[in-house]
Amino acid sequence: AWHGMNELRQRRASRGSEDISEPLLGGDSAGYGSTPMGTDDDEDAPFDLWHWLLSLLASLGLCDRPSPRLTPTQRRRLDEIAARVDVPYDSHEDSHRASLLELWKLTFPNDPRPAEFVDGGLKHPKWKEMGWQGVDPATDFRSGGLLSLHNLIWLATHERGVYDKLLRKTDGARSELEYPFAAAGVNVTHALCDELQLRPTRPRRRGGNGGNRVAPEEGQPHAAYSPAPNAPAAVAFTHMLRKRTGVKDAFERVYAAWFEALDREWLDRGATYMEFGEVMNATRKKVRGALERAGRRNGGCTVEGLREELGLK
Repeated sequence: AWHGMNELRQRRASRGSEDISEPLLGGDSAGYGSTPMGTDDDEDAPFDLWHWLLSLLASLGLCDRPSPRLTPTQRRRLDEIAARVDVPYDSHEDSHRASLLELWKLTFPNDPRPAEFVDGGLKHPKWKEMGWQGVDPATDFRSGGLLSLHNLIWLATHERGVYDKLLRKTDGARSELEYPFAAAGVNVTHALCDELQLRPTRPRRRGGNGGNRVAPEEGQPHAAYSPAPNAPAAVAFTHMLRKRTGVKDAFERVYAAWFEALDREWLDRGATYMEFGEVMNATRKKVRGALERAGRRNGGCTVEGLREELGLK
């Protein structure tokens, strides 16, 4: 066994930088079988004896499978996303209010801007038309935080047709009691962060390069870092974070796909407002399965592959 391990180590060293997912045990480290996940022009994750041994034990069913080794680019991009998770919306922060005003301009371009109050609120009755609970959305960001606001802005800016379709409910036969668009967007952000295992769970510290660590680089302002994921769907998402084959707005594009899948699930069920939780749970399972299947594709998970697995155009 030790001879075989040394042979594998020498083989990897002689080949230099290569695919982060080269199978060491007849399958990749995420448990996706022998399908190659594509190459990356980023520096390969360094060989780790302890990680190799854990993978070996996991293949024998003696322990849980460890998180995959990530390239520096994947680690950095995952950390950048994790740093944005759970940042609360603060109505007293000028940049936060500016983002909310940007969403207003994107949604109601022909209407006067909402009034600003001493408490930092941007109140206007028209916010309810977008699907917020009251006249000031600041109270509705609790579960999704500032990231949920940024996701809505991204959707309105980069996928305007999708944004208008979901906002106006123009597809299919709609219910008399429709789900509120904005509140649904906040819920999608929260659920997506959970599904992709993006919650920062440890205080900032440095040192070590274990497979489960995504540490901020020197000079980066991130206050926390996230453990590398080990759930198959979350691991598949990291394929989208590669330097050459990934995309910088991967998280937002998965968000858009989830939101579209949610609306389609809603229509397929002929659901009403009280069934929103059931629709969200069903959509979550479908997105999870689609990510896992896309992760088994040749070249790994891509945005296009995910959309195809979800049956989205």
